[in-house]
Amino acid sequence: MPRLVPTIATEVPGNYLTAALWMAQAAAFAQFSIGSGSNGVPRFRGYQTSVQSLSDNTWTPLTLDTEQFDSDNGHSTSTNTSRYVVQVAGTYFVAGNSAFAANATGNRAVRIGVNGSPIIGSFAKTLASTAAHSSGIATTAEVVCVVGDYIEVMGLQSSGAALNTSSATDVACSLGLFWIAG
Repeated sequence: MPRLVPTIATEVPGNYLTAALWMAQAAAFAQFSIGSGSNGVPRFRGYQTSVQSLSDNTWTPLTLDTEQFDSDNGHSTSTNTSRYVVQVAGTYFVAGNSAFAANATGNRAVRIGVNGSPIIGSFAKTLASTAAHSSGIATTAEVVCVVGDYIEVMGLQSSGAALNTSSATDVACSLGLFWIAG
């Protein structure tokens, strides 16, 4: 069940805001703002530990088979593993990274998508590195989502053939998101 953002206690002039009401609402807001686990703001970070083959010149959602944290259980490591499904409506800061195996041909790119559509301004591209070095490219975006929207990081490569992602400890595909406002 989706969580709601707590509201700050208010009352109309002439009515009294009781200490109990104030403490209950202030405590709920404080726990949401600075709490941990499922009491804090929604946050997720997942990454790839197994390589994924990306077809030439085709945008592909990147699989995330490992979670570093997932406060609201918006991601599954067994079903639709490329997706984080929003559990709390609001504006999110999203960071995505695509990483590729060593190959000196073509370009590499990354973008962030919501419900399968790219987010304007999230596209980033670079030339391939070298035949001896893997490469990674990162992007960020702020997106407004409703409960049920899904967020993905997508990769693209133009080496002329299928190319694997990189799943090294420091060069790996990843997606992170953090709720910043309601």
